[in-house]
Amino acid sequence: MSNAGYVLRRSLQALIVIAIVYTFTFFILFVLPGDPLENKITNPVNPLPSSTADALRAYYGFDQGPVAQFFAHLGRLFTGDLGFSLVNGRAVSDLIGQALGETIVLAGLALLFTAALSSAVALTAVFAPWRWVREAARGLPVLSISAPSFLVGYLLLAMFSFQFGWVSSIRDQGLASFVLPALTLAFASSGTLSQVLIQGLTGASRQPFVAVLEAKGVSGIGIVLRHILKNGAIPSLTLLALVVGDLLAGAVVVETIFNRHGLGYFTYTSVRDQDTPVIVAIVLLVSVVYIAINLATDLLYVRLDPRIGQSLIRAGTRRRAPRLQQPEAVPA
Repeated sequence: MSNAGYVLRRSLQALIVIAIVYTFTFFILFVLPGDPLENKITNPVNPLPSSTADALRAYYGFDQGPVAQFFAHLGRLFTGDLGFSLVNGRAVSDLIGQALGETIVLAGLALLFTAALSSAVALTAVFAPWRWVREAARGLPVLSISAPSFLVGYLLLAMFSFQFGWVSSIRDQGLASFVLPALTLAFASSGTLSQVLIQGLTGASRQPFVAVLEAKGVSGIGIVLRHILKNGAIPSLTLLALVVGDLLAGAVVVETIFNRHGLGYFTYTSVRDQDTPVIVAIVLLVSVVYIAINLATDLLYVRLDPRIGQSLIRAGTRRRAPRLQQPEAVPA
């Protein structure tokens, strides 16, 4: 199978997974017993007007069977219509658009912090000249995995906002307001990534090509940054999609702690209010992002190491854990 065939097959697999996620979520939420609009109409706090409820009932076809509702919803989806909220009647695309911008900034900053923190911990754990420093660094991933996000967020707020007053917990200070929630997400997400990176760097540092490069007079820093890090970091790419998923899932808690009105907080309020069209749209969006990054990671393997790419193409299977026992080709 050629590279183009591999890319096409993986892309089709990604589309099938997205279709399955959408179908499963739709039937779970929309086919549950009960009228999804009844609670909104009888809500004593800000009840939904009857005229709006009747329009939404006709729009979604709640008087029709589940299969008819599904295909009507699917047809509107292909035209870019995500429907309307059952809580306030506003377009779902507008509601998600308002929350998505803040979450993109938060998740992007958290991803940068995750990569920087994981790299620093792994390099220290493997190459620090003092044994006690290496041992201490190897314990940090366990600490970050064990610490719940709400506790880390509270400690950061108590220290940098309440004690030092560097960041306001109420006022929006632009990019500075994203630092503490991004650090909270990064601390939780970096643990697993650090562990895999430590194992990868340890294995790569023991390969014969390191001794050959040392004999050629290449500096220690050059060997680490140009050769060991490149080989040892490849297994960590497998976790990239999982880290992004953790960042999106963890945003629900972190945005609530730091009073950020992003996609996580919007998801929480939508689930609380049983706003099913919004929940379906959010699940679809998150699954598309998650699967797209997973697909990009698979394709990146082929680019970074042709041996792994050829192995995947020949096997015709989904991504597997790469083997690092083969030495890197020594540069001439």
